[in-house]
Amino acid sequence: MIDPSSPDVLEETKKNNHPARQDGMAELRRLLIGPEQQEINDLRERIEHQETLLPEDVSRVLPEAVKLRTSRDKKVTEALLPTVEEAIDISVRKNPQTLIDALFPVMGPAIRKAIAEALTGMTQSMNKTLEHSLSPQGLKWRLEAWRTGRSFAEVVMLHNLLYRVEQVFLIHKETGLMLQHVVAGDAAVQDADMVSGMLTAIQDFVQDSFSGEKGGTLETMQVGELAVWIEQGPRAVLAAVIRGNAPQELRATLQKTQEQIHLEFARELESFEGDAAPFEATRPLLEACLQSQYEHDRQGQKKKLFTPLRVVLAILLIVFLVWGFFYARSRWRWGNYLARLKAEPGIVITNAERQWGNYAIAGLRDPMSADPLTLLREEKIDPSDVESHWEPYHSLTPEFVLHRAQALLNPPPSVTFKVENNTLYATGSAPHQWIVETRRLVRVIPGLDRFDESNLIDTNLSEALQVKTRIESRVIRFVLDTTVLASGQSGELESLSKDIKELYNLAPAAGKRAQVEIIGHTDQLGTEETNLQLSGERAEVVRIVLSQMLPDSVQLDAVGVGTRNPVREERTDEDKETNRSVTVKITLADVP
Repeated sequence: MIDPSSPDVLEETKKNNHPARQDGMAELRRLLIGPEQQEINDLRERIEHQETLLPEDVSRVLPEAVKLRTSRDKKVTEALLPTVEEAIDISVRKNPQTLIDALFPVMGPAIRKAIAEALTGMTQSMNKTLEHSLSPQGLKWRLEAWRTGRSFAEVVMLHNLLYRVEQVFLIHKETGLMLQHVVAGDAAVQDADMVSGMLTAIQDFVQDSFSGEKGGTLETMQVGELAVWIEQGPRAVLAAVIRGNAPQELRATLQKTQEQIHLEFARELESFEGDAAPFEATRPLLEACLQSQYEHDRQGQKKKLFTPLRVVLAILLIVFLVWGFFYARSRWRWGNYLARLKAEPGIVITNAERQWGNYAIAGLRDPMSADPLTLLREEKIDPSDVESHWEPYHSLTPEFVLHRAQALLNPPPSVTFKVENNTLYATGSAPHQWIVETRRLVRVIPGLDRFDESNLIDTNLSEALQVKTRIESRVIRFVLDTTVLASGQSGELESLSKDIKELYNLAPAAGKRAQVEIIGHTDQLGTEETNLQLSGERAEVVRIVLSQMLPDSVQLDAVGVGTRNPVREERTDEDKETNRSVTVKITLADVP
């Protein structure tokens, strides 16, 4: 081991410290270890000045390092999360508009992801015109086209059109210059730049004059038959000219288009200085907004409503309604049947109920009442669905009492009945025997206590009375102061005998017994004693003559009354001649 303090080493050190020798050594070191020495110096510089050199080195490898570490685990994300959150919070507090502009293109799609997809329209072909050309409706539309001066195709479109987007404008928000403009095929086109400027001016006017809150904008305008829907964006405005009544789904389509344009053309919108050429690429997006819907489209959509589930539900609903209809109809018919039975005389319902789809009814029924089975058929109820049990009874309803009386008494056609207050009133004429029998049978008819025949004529008695009257009106005349019959009285006696025979035949049928009394009369001439004797002799003469003409069963009594009971009051000779006569008096006595 060499000792640094030895004389030899010290001598050698002196030699080396010589200036000339030092320069040579330095050059030799530079040649031998110069590059390595430089790297050592650089490393020393990096270590001593980390705050200036390290960020630049880290920036060159940071993206790859983050990407590599992120693929392995989430520690980088966890480390950056607080910083990013704090940065966003500071940015929102400081200038929220910057974050709003940055998120605008993606905010709408993220929100609409949770709701139904917007209704997409399609441009309709006017070939529909041919369908209506020869139809009655088509002829009517042709007349309207001729009267209004419009084309037939336009009239057909207006009648079938629900809504149509005719024009779409894309306008730069800051400058008000038009960026792009698309038009539906046959829509009327105005100066797009002029329309763009007017829309911007109107919006500025509305915002300055009527908007009370910051950021308020005009969203809808109505111009005659057209409506203008305006969708605002951070750097561009989308305006759609619409004919008809568009659904709210169209506004969602406009919003989606607006967001897509801001997402794809953010740099072009931000750096726009008047050149609209870069926005030619937005035409497909704007043309997608030229939607329309016609009547037949809506009908097609309605047809799509018939899904299998809805068809099954509809069938079930129909089955339920049909069942409900038949059930209600059955109940209604049953109710009508019960109401008719209750209103029907001679029927008393004691029980009526429904049993497992069938019916049961019980009660009392007069044999003369309406047949419940017939009523069932009239109400269109199947008798097999009804269990009926009717007990017979006699109803005291006057109608049925009258029917029973007619059936039992069998009155002649000339007799009519009426029942009131348990009394049978008879009106008309009937044979005596029927009347007698009716008096007896009325008492056994339920509901009758009395028989009133005051308005009933006994036809047998009536005939007997007529013969009696005819007999009593006959006068057998005699010669003055004699018992000699006057001329022509033989025929009168023969007629009188016939009447007496008829009366004797009629009286028994009328329940009567005839008694014949021959009465002799005289005029006022002569004494009372003489007249009394003469009248008795005249009565006896007539009795003898009639007894020869009549059967032995006819009993004749003769009596003279003289002048006490004259046939006529004597005023003339004719009266005196009449009083010189014989009359017959008939008495009809009841047969015991």
